Amino acid sequence: MKIAGIVAEYNPFHNGHAFQIAKTREAGATHIVAVMGGNYLQRGSAAQFEKHIRAEAALHCGADLIIELPLPYALSTAERFAVGALTLLQALGCIDMVCFGAESALEQLQPLANALLTDELAPRIKYHLSLGLTFAKARQLALEEHFSKEQAAVIASPNNILGIEYLKAAKRFGFTPEFCTVQRKGTAHDSEKINGAFASASMLRNLMDAQGLIGLRPYVPAQAYEIYRRAQTEGLVPADFKKAECSLLAVLRRMNPEEFAALPDISEGLENRLYTAIRRADTVENLQMAVKSKRYPLARIRRLILSAYLGITEADALISPPYLRVLGFNKNGLDILNRAKKSAVLPLSSSLAQLERVNSDCKRIAKLEASSTDLYALTLPNILACGYEYTCKPVMLK
Repeated sequence: MKIAGIVAEYNPFHNGHAFQIAKTREAGATHIVAVMGGNYLQRGSAAQFEKHIRAEAALHCGADLIIELPLPYALSTAERFAVGALTLLQALGCIDMVCFGAESALEQLQPLANALLTDELAPRIKYHLSLGLTFAKARQLALEEHFSKEQAAVIASPNNILGIEYLKAAKRFGFTPEFCTVQRKGTAHDSEKINGAFASASMLRNLMDAQGLIGLRPYVPAQAYEIYRRAQTEGLVPADFKKAECSLLAVLRRMNPEEFAALPDISEGLENRLYTAIRRADTVENLQMAVKSKRYPLARIRRLILSAYLGITEADALISPPYLRVLGFNKNGLDILNRAKKSAVLPLSSSLAQLERVNSDCKRIAKLEASSTDLYALTLPNILACGYEYTCKPVMLK
């Protein structure tokens, strides 16, 4: 048995994801664990496809076990997202390899990851930040000065950014799996272009908005499409976050600058900018546009706004992932679970109720997960009652 770990969102699971899984098996994996974000995503948005639906699609299309990335890490910066995911993979105690999609080879990514783990670049990053640049641009310029413009350009691509963060996290933790990269097939991350049977998840979400579910059919595995179609008839997809706009604005209008200052990734008086903007904004989009700037990119603002709505604080984001929550598994996944029961160093269960009883950190993260899903449930075609996280069952394929 050779177990590989993959980090994903699968919103939705598409042909490019199936390609990555196939290549991971070609690299020697017999079993595959996917650490997957839940109902809220790294880019600062709610998932269009409910997490159990996404888990089921992934299990039918090549993954064996789905572990949920806890909310404060799923809705976070690339660095924190990677730290959370690699913490969980290491905590399983049985991962032999980690595979991720990238535009560049591992040999190009590792030197950049190593450099970013030192303190050597910090003064240059700080200098470029002082000029009003985003953190991403400041970091790239610091790397250009340390390496070359060509070498540093590698970090400009989204999947390379995440890949570098996975490598950094693993080295920081002393986690030493075999790493492999899978060249992206067809289109770049967030690309609006289609290449044959391949389209980015971002493009597919746009197609879903414009054409409905039928627009996805050429670009997702047949089994995944049938799962999405069934879920649509059950009123579980697609989620429409516009239904939550008024409640979000209401929650944020009641917040004061001190509460905004407690949000994850807040800095440099950004809480005052948020506080001023929310008192005038009449839509979430207007709020986002009023706060974003050259220094503060839209994805960061979206995460801050959603974190405020869901009640996530910096203190929550500093809690190391406290448990391994199973969203679904198949027969191979059961093999992994049987091994992990002996090797895992974190509580392992599919039951959120059981996990929240372990300790105070588990309770806090589980309660956040449950309350955020109660709000997410309001965005579904068929609105679900509160407490869904405690009544839903894991996906189990025989």
